[in-house]
Amino acid sequence: MNDKKFTPELIDELIDSASKIEAVNTPPFFKDKVLNKLSQVTVEKQRPDVLNWFTPKYQIAMLLLFAAVNIVAVYSYRSSNKQQELQTFAETYGFSQSESESILN
Repeated sequence: MNDKKFTPELIDELIDSASKIEAVNTPPFFKDKVLNKLSQVTVEKQRPDVLNWFTPKYQIAMLLLFAAVNIVAVYSYRSSNKQQELQTFAETYGFSQSESESILN
């Protein structure tokens, strides 16, 4: 009930405070400058940063490293495989001397 008594007073205070609002003078092209800055910020954030460090010079270095590791792996595999093949060949044709087949035993 008391709200009805205060409502006209509140309306009058609101109108008085609204009449005290003055127009704001903005510098020319303020809106354009702000909108340009906002659009530049969004453009910069949309740029993907995934593997940004993987530039062509690092790609070439990684390719050379990968090739070197593969060459070393193939060479070592062939060396160890050659020894195994030689041992298998000798055992197959009876050229190997194992302790159980030795004549001097």
